[in-house]
Amino acid sequence: MGVLLSAVAVRSADADEVVDVFLSMMRGIGHRREPVVGPDRSNPHGDPNDVLCSASATGWVTLVLHYVVPPEKLAIELTRRLGTVSSAVQVYEDVLWMHHLVDAGAELDRFVNLPAYFGPGEFDDSWIGDAALVARTLGIDPTEVAPYFRQVALPRSRDRWRRPPKAHAEDEYDLLNGWVVTELWGRMGITWPAAAATSTIRVPLGSDGTDALSAWLRSF
Repeated sequence: MGVLLSAVAVRSADADEVVDVFLSMMRGIGHRREPVVGPDRSNPHGDPNDVLCSASATGWVTLVLHYVVPPEKLAIELTRRLGTVSSAVQVYEDVLWMHHLVDAGAELDRFVNLPAYFGPGEFDDSWIGDAALVARTLGIDPTEVAPYFRQVALPRSRDRWRRPPKAHAEDEYDLLNGWVVTELWGRMGITWPAAAATSTIRVPLGSDGTDALSAWLRSF
């Protein structure tokens, strides 16, 4: 997954509208970009500075932004403008991951899987997460998502004799694997965009656009 990955899913049936709002935000910080539909044939592995956007049949539009942080600030701005709800995730060094629930410009909940990762005091009790609130807000079965909101102690994460815990036995990824966010999202009805899909919309930010967007998001 890499050192840093950010992604935002917005509840909407209109991917073009979500992309248009995102592009207007980029124009507002002085970076005009044009979207491209389909994979980049010249770069089969994809450009990490491309924003990948796709819509799911369950009514979500997902943007994978890779190095853009903090993703919850983007979710706040998108939902403020679109009047909808969003789920934002961030993965750091493959093992630390965070989830944010945002509704109409306000963060309702946040969760981190390894609160002691950066040492004491980095993540306080506000990062425990409220699976019931997430399920109620999204209208989904709480038993589907609650097992993902389980924090892991640092000594447990370093225990080589016991396998890391899983949310559901049938999951491919455990709670210390960043890709588990795709399974959490799957339980919410959110589909991870495929870079090679012909329907995926790409917004090539370039490193300058990525840096500018991150700086702007950190400013508020």
